Amino acid sequence: MSNSIITNPGTVGAGDIQFFDSIQPPLKTDDYTLKAKQTIENVVDSGDDPKYEAIKKLTIDGPRFVLKPSSIHSLFPPANQEGNYANFLPNIVFSDFSLPWSRAIDPDQTTENEDTPWMGLLTLYEAEYKETSSTRKISTPQTVSTSELVNPGEGILPPNLGAGFTGNEDDKVTVVDIDLKYFQAIAPKLEELRYLSHARAVNTDGKVILNMDADGCFSLCIGNRVPGAGQKNMALLVSFEGHQDHLNGATITGNYTKIRLVHLGSWEFTATVFDKEFLNMMEALCLPGNGGSSLIQMSINQATEQNATAKEALKIGYVALQNQMRVGENATSWYRGPLVPSPTKRESSQPQSNGNYGPYIYSDHAMHYDPETGIFNHAYSAAWQIGRLLALSDASFAQGIFNWRADYLKSIVNQAKQKKTLAAAASIQVADIGPSPLNLHSATRSFFTDAFKKVDWDKLKTRKQKMLIDRFPGIFTDEEKKTIEENDEDPLLTLHQKIKQ
Repeated sequence: MSNSIITNPGTVGAGDIQFFDSIQPPLKTDDYTLKAKQTIENVVDSGDDPKYEAIKKLTIDGPRFVLKPSSIHSLFPPANQEGNYANFLPNIVFSDFSLPWSRAIDPDQTTENEDTPWMGLLTLYEAEYKETSSTRKISTPQTVSTSELVNPGEGILPPNLGAGFTGNEDDKVTVVDIDLKYFQAIAPKLEELRYLSHARAVNTDGKVILNMDADGCFSLCIGNRVPGAGQKNMALLVSFEGHQDHLNGATITGNYTKIRLVHLGSWEFTATVFDKEFLNMMEALCLPGNGGSSLIQMSINQATEQNATAKEALKIGYVALQNQMRVGENATSWYRGPLVPSPTKRESSQPQSNGNYGPYIYSDHAMHYDPETGIFNHAYSAAWQIGRLLALSDASFAQGIFNWRADYLKSIVNQAKQKKTLAAAASIQVADIGPSPLNLHSATRSFFTDAFKKVDWDKLKTRKQKMLIDRFPGIFTDEEKKTIEENDEDPLLTLHQKIKQ
C-alpha cells in the first residue's frame, strides 16, 4: 500500500482556499504487523551469516463509535436556528484534517475504496423522526453494548464490522434503528459517498476568537438531501462502516425491516418557507407604491406626528435611544446607522478650525449637541467607537499599530536626544574655538577633546534618588530627605512609618 500523505498543505494566500478530494492518513485504523530482518555479513569464523528477525504487532486506533465535541468545528445550518435553509445541504466541519478517511468503510478491505469516507450525514424531515408522528421512520437513539450492535435481534440489519469483531458487554455505543426501505431511499450510493466529503485549507491569518486551527486545515461531510421547507429538520451524523453493501441501490437478502446505524451526533434546525428570492425582492422595490425612503425610517406614531423636531429626525433616519453619560446621568440622544434615507452632513461638536471633519482623538470629539433641544447626536461617536473596537479586535492589526506607535515614540525620543547632544557640542565648540563656522565634523571632533567632559550628560540615579526626586516629590521635607540620605534609610520604609504616625 502506498498513500500520498499530506501533512502540510503549504502556504495559502489571504482570500484563497485549497480543496482536497480526500486526505489519506499514513495508516488507517487497523491491525498491523511490523517485521524487521537483519543479516550480518563477513563475520569471521561464524560459518553462515547470522540472521535476525523481529515481529511486532500493533494496532492503529481512532474515533469509531464516539466523536469528541472538540473535533467539531462548526455546523450548518446552525443548531436550533430558524432561517432560509431550504436550498442548502446540511454540512459539518471537523478540525481533524483526515477524520472522514481515517477508517475504511469496509473493515475487511482497508486498501479498497480509500477515497470513500466511513461517515455521512442524513437529512430527516420532522414527520420522519418525531416521536408523536404516525409516519416515524427512526427510533430514539439508545445506548447498547458493542455485542448488541452487531447482534441486534431479529429483523434488524447490523453493520458488518469484520470477521474478528464480536463486540463485548462492557463497551457501549449509541445506535439508531431506521426503516430499511426508507434508509435506502435517502442514503447515498457507495460511489456517491466520495463526493460528499472533502478537505480544505484556508488562510487563518487575522482570524480571532473563531477557534480556528493555526494551520487552517479542515474536513467536511455534506448531506445529500435538502431540508424540508416550513418544518423542522434533523441532520443525523452516522457511521457507514460495515454498511458498504447496504446503501442506496444495493440488493439486500434476508427478512430485514430495519437497519442499525452507529449514532455519532445530530442537531435540529427549522427551514422557513421563503418563496421570494433576493433578486425578485430588489426588483419589487422599483414598482410603483413600493420602496422609498420610508423603508429605512422608523414608523411615526400619533405622538411623534405632533412634535416637529422628532418627526423630522425620524424622517432622516434617526431613532431616540436612552444612554448613560460619563458622569452617570441618564439621557436621551439621537442615533442612526450608516444606511439613511436622505443625504447627510458630517458634523461634530468641534469647530471647523479644530478638525470638525476628524480625525477624532476620542469618541466624544464626534458628538454633536443641539443647544435648542438639549439632545446629543451620538451617530458619529458610536461609529468611531465601533470602528476602534473592530480594529483592535483584529490581532494582526492591533499588533501592527502597537509596534508603529512604539517605533514612532522611540524615534521622537532619539531625535530629542540627538538635538540636545548636538546643541551641547555646538555650545562647547563656540566657547572653546570662538565664532567660527559650525559644521557636523567640527561638532563631532569636539567630542574627542578635553571639552568632552563639559557636556552635561544625564547621570544614572540610584533607586533612593529616583524615589525622593521623581516618585515622591513633595512628600518629604528637605530635612527629612537629608536625614534619609545621611542615615542611608529606605524611603519606602520611612514613608510607611510616616503614614502610621
